[in-house]
Amino acid sequence: MSVEYSRGDQPGAVAVCPSCGSSDIGMAEVRSAFFHGDRLVVVDDIPALVCSYCNEQFYDDRTVVVLDLLRGEGFPAESARGEIKVPVFSFRDRLLTEAE
Repeated sequence: MSVEYSRGDQPGAVAVCPSCGSSDIGMAEVRSAFFHGDRLVVVDDIPALVCSYCNEQFYDDRTVVVLDLLRGEGFPAESARGEIKVPVFSFRDRLLTEAE
């Protein structure tokens, strides 16, 4: 999703979040999780525009290309800078305990 500008590309144009309409958007480095087959991988330090109101994240074209290249390479384990342990929960199990 792209961020729209209220005055086109004119100097001083204000970015507007297409999800909530807020103009409180700023640059940040974010962490995102991706599935590659059955593997869950996490990518840190992704530059993004982030809406301060709804936390929607927007990537520029260059960032999307780099993420696509990582995905195309299969997120090789030897290139990872670390690993994290992630707990797995079952929504269905939770529904069963609620029904009892």
